[in-house]
Amino acid sequence: MASDKGLQTKFDLQCKTAGAADDKLPIPSIIKWLKETGVVSKDTGITDSEVESSMHQTAKDKKSMGFAEFKECLSAIAKEKKLEPKELLNKLASE
Repeated sequence: MASDKGLQTKFDLQCKTAGAADDKLPIPSIIKWLKETGVVSKDTGITDSEVESSMHQTAKDKKSMGFAEFKECLSAIAKEKKLEPKELLNKLASE
């Protein structure tokens, strides 16, 4: 099982790759990351539009989100889809 530290490291790497400022990752970059790791897929039943909607509800500035907002958003999506939040977090941390 991946730790929050492992996920935080991956999130920070994504921020650096995207050239993000203030440790906030742009929503399009998050969606791309979720697709690459299989979080957004037919297997999970999670779609782009569901992720985008949830992120816009969670993100305070609506264009990007910090690590805490990101985790909150993923947990909300997982619960909505009746999935285990840790399952999604682990997918992201292990990729």
